[in-house]
Amino acid sequence: MPTIGILYPGDMGHNVARVLLEDGFSVVTTLAGRSERTRRLAASTTIEVLDSLRHVCERADLVISIIPPAAAIAVATDFAAAAAHLAHPPLYVDANAISPMTTQEVGAIITQAGIPYLDACIIGPARDVRGRCTFHVSGPDAQRFEECIGTSIKTHQLGDRIGQASAFKIAFSGLNKGLAALLFELTAAGKEFGFLDGLLQTYTALLPGIMQALEWLVPTYPLHAARRADEMAELADMLEHYGFSSVMASGARDTLAAVGKLRLAERHPERGEQDWTMREVIEAIARDGALRR
Repeated sequence: MPTIGILYPGDMGHNVARVLLEDGFSVVTTLAGRSERTRRLAASTTIEVLDSLRHVCERADLVISIIPPAAAIAVATDFAAAAAHLAHPPLYVDANAISPMTTQEVGAIITQAGIPYLDACIIGPARDVRGRCTFHVSGPDAQRFEECIGTSIKTHQLGDRIGQASAFKIAFSGLNKGLAALLFELTAAGKEFGFLDGLLQTYTALLPGIMQALEWLVPTYPLHAARRADEMAELADMLEHYGFSSVMASGARDTLAAVGKLRLAERHPERGEQDWTMREVIEAIARDGALRR
């Protein structure tokens, strides 16, 4: 079985690793410079932890980068330096929520070091990688990637152009994160005017599918709002670069950044990382005045 490198085993990364390990793959990573939370998530699996990125490059057949979007270029730069000396470097798969322009920049860093590169994104919940996640990929090595892990995790080839997968990811993300941002703004106003209960009841009665999705998504925002604001910044950059309106994407970025600054997960450790209800998140945002101008 191939050996897969994961950079790094955060929420999504360690769950991808878990599925691959269950199916007999060898999975390696390094935790040099990683946070205590990433170390804890890695320890919850049987990922083999190596002492350096260079050793990951030497052992792996392909390496998947699953990190916050703001770190994509730095991690690619470190990887290129670590793998450039190898006669047969692993395929580098960038699966981050970044714009096509950032993907092109990452791809240039990787390919100029003589390393094969694949543009990818993961759509679906980290808590159910096997059942509900799909790797959407684009680029000349898409078939190689599908043949490697496609029996364990669903894959979908979007095309042979670098940038298609990244654009797909942030276009998808813009809708669900935009809905969350809009909900936060409207319910903060609803709380101020004293009709929050009625507003939520009316949303649920008339928009049941949307509210069901938000009931599931919103409890993840105390931990992840700041990172999702970064994703919306990538979306706004893409839309502006290609001459489209970015009003909604830019607004979602600003709203989620304001929510992220509350650091709700850190301030309320008694709830755990995702032990929130949608109503509790809405109340906390409204109470702390994050969206007041």
